[in-house]
Amino acid sequence: MVPMTRFDSATEVVRVGENRYAVELDPGYLIGTAMNGGYLMAVLQRSALAESDHLHAVSSSYHFHRPASSGPAEIETRVLKRGRTVTTVQTTLFQEGRTILTGTLATATLDPHAEPRYAAPQPAIPPQHQCRRVDPRQSHLPDDGFLARIDVDFSPDSYAALARERTVTTPELCGYVDLSARDGGSAKDPLAFLPLAVDALPPIVSLLVDWSWAPTVELTWHLRAIPVPGPLAFRSTCALVSDGWFDENVDLWDARGRLVAQSRQLARVGR
Repeated sequence: MVPMTRFDSATEVVRVGENRYAVELDPGYLIGTAMNGGYLMAVLQRSALAESDHLHAVSSSYHFHRPASSGPAEIETRVLKRGRTVTTVQTTLFQEGRTILTGTLATATLDPHAEPRYAAPQPAIPPQHQCRRVDPRQSHLPDDGFLARIDVDFSPDSYAALARERTVTTPELCGYVDLSARDGGSAKDPLAFLPLAVDALPPIVSLLVDWSWAPTVELTWHLRAIPVPGPLAFRSTCALVSDGWFDENVDLWDARGRLVAQSRQLARVGR
């Protein structure tokens, strides 16, 4: 039996009524005073899949209304459409009577043995042992906080950019991301980690400005294949930073080199 990690227990939801769930939001996933958005998406994904006849969230779109804090929260779900191929579930997180986050998830069941007819090649990312750890959020977060929940290893070029050892002309970060070995390592279910993985990295705008909290307004991500266990290779990019807004696009590949997830979010440049 695979032991339960902190992430597994921190995202556990408990059914308390028809279409209603309770969750205890783990303070270890705070970014400052706000819960990490990827962690919240992982929680809502569990509630949505509990209402679906299908196993996988293939397309998930979330709107972030206000920050969540640690502690108890409630979830309400609503099946918008139930089908043989796709079931669509709407799920909403509440805290102290206020709407925190809403998500609409299209769920289906993917074949874990499916072979792609076409796949764009994975970018050339150095082996993980050649990568290094640095994070512009380090001095702003407690040692046993969010950065202790994940392991992020950056390629030499990305490390140099984050450490301000080189000037960036095109914002891009590459490397590897996984749940922290301190918390038990990879998730019992690699699929459950993907919502957190697409939102676990330092904001891409950190390459251009000093780090500050960059709140997500909307994030959509797609599941493209069933990942095998282990660290995920990532590439994070940005197309435009303007008027206090920026986009962040993250692609994830598993240990086979298979593209398993793609995300795009719109966020505010921190103030």
